[in-house]
Order: sequence, then C-alpha cells, then structure tokens
Amino acid sequence: MKRHYILECEHSFDFVVLAINSHSKAYKLCWKLNLIEGVNFALTDAHRIDDDLFVNRYKSHAPDGVKLNLLSNLSKKGYLIPSQKTINYFLIISTFDWNIIKNDFLIKLKSIDDILLVYEFDLQKEKNCNRFIIYD
Repeated sequence: MKRHYILECEHSFDFVVLAINSHSKAYKLCWKLNLIEGVNFALTDAHRIDDDLFVNRYKSHAPDGVKLNLLSNLSKKGYLIPSQKTINYFLIISTFDWNIIKNDFLIKLKSIDDILLVYEFDLQKEKNCNRFIIYD
C-alpha cells in the first residue's frame, strides 16, 4: 500500500508583495512609478516560472537598499498567479524596514492616477507564492 506524506511548513519571506490593478501597459505604469522619489524602473530579463511560462519584469534599485520588481500577472501562456486573475501586476519589495516606509509608500502609489487599486498581498494564503522568488 502506498503512503502519501504531506509536508506542511510556513514560508518566511524577506520581501513584501503588493497587488496592483491598473489598465495601463507595464511600461507606462513604470514611467508613472519612476516619478516616485528614488525609484527608477528599467526593463530586464523576463521572469521565468517554468519552461514555457515567462512574465515581463521591470527592476529598480533605490539608493537606500530597497529592491523593487514589477511583474506582470498575465503572459502569453497563462497567469503568474492563476488564482488571482483580476490582478494586473505584482510589485515585489525587498527591504528590511517595510513597516516603517509602508504608509508613505502606499500613499504615493495611491496618488498615481493609473493605479486603480493597490493592497498588500498575503503570501501565507497563496499556494503559488514560490513564484515570487527571484534569483538575482
């Protein structure tokens, strides 16, 4: 008789993911995000999930050590996070002081006209959360 074991463990991430709804194209959204102080997005290599799933990726390094990655949720072969089909983009923020800069950063994002909705994405509830890990 076969036995099936399930390993249940909670992930600990050193980044935060913001879900963004916007009708703008990615390059226009990045241009608007570049108006925020210290942000300078540039197109980089596509984020590869598996052999045939690639999503567009824009990357920015702020002088204070904050790393930002903007990922498109939709690609030609499917969704980055299939359970979140209504989300257009995910903004990955790698910083140690997120709780300190959180309110100011969200206010700046919400002031951009092209962003319809932005909220912090709960990684603990998502089964495909490993797709946000970027190896740079």
